[in-house]
Amino acid sequence: MLDATIDALIEVGFRAVTTTDVAHRARISIGALLHHFPTKSDLLCAAVAHSFDRSTEEYRAVMPAPDPSADQVDIAIELLWSMYQRPTYTAWQELWTAARTDAELAAAVVEIDRKVTAAIERVYAEMFPAGDDSHGAPVVLHLLFALFDGLAMSRSIPGYEPYPTAAVLAAVKSIVRSLVTGNRGRFERDRESHELFVR
Repeated sequence: MLDATIDALIEVGFRAVTTTDVAHRARISIGALLHHFPTKSDLLCAAVAHSFDRSTEEYRAVMPAPDPSADQVDIAIELLWSMYQRPTYTAWQELWTAARTDAELAAAVVEIDRKVTAAIERVYAEMFPAGDDSHGAPVVLHLLFALFDGLAMSRSIPGYEPYPTAAVLAAVKSIVRSLVTGNRGRFERDRESHELFVR
């Protein structure tokens, strides 16, 4: 049922998803579906949790084996961007947009987003162990989240790409590499100044 819900979100979008459609996709009766999920909101909230589990599995599945000779910045960025191109992210976009006006769904979406972020941060920490000069600050990863959210959204209309993705990714890699390696000291000073300012 939850896989069918995610599939429906990807194919027809949040507004068009119905419990009847999900039951048909899952090849079960409406009664059976309503027994487990009495409302559409219940179903979608469960699908959010399910999408987190799927996202975590997918992220681990595409994570490469450790290779000290490889460019870890390049690998980390390509790995993260690959997650934004998977079907789960499309379903996530639908749920995130719908959560803006649905308090119950919003609570579930926020909770799952925090768990997804924490899971990716753990993978990032494994790729860049503490003490490694290329580890950088967590804010760099959050910068990538924000940038990739926008880039993925701009590509969400099939057949339309307003920005040259390959060029954007190449620029991002260069910037991040500079932040977490060559200009580490300057980055740390800027971050400290920002933290003092926001206090």
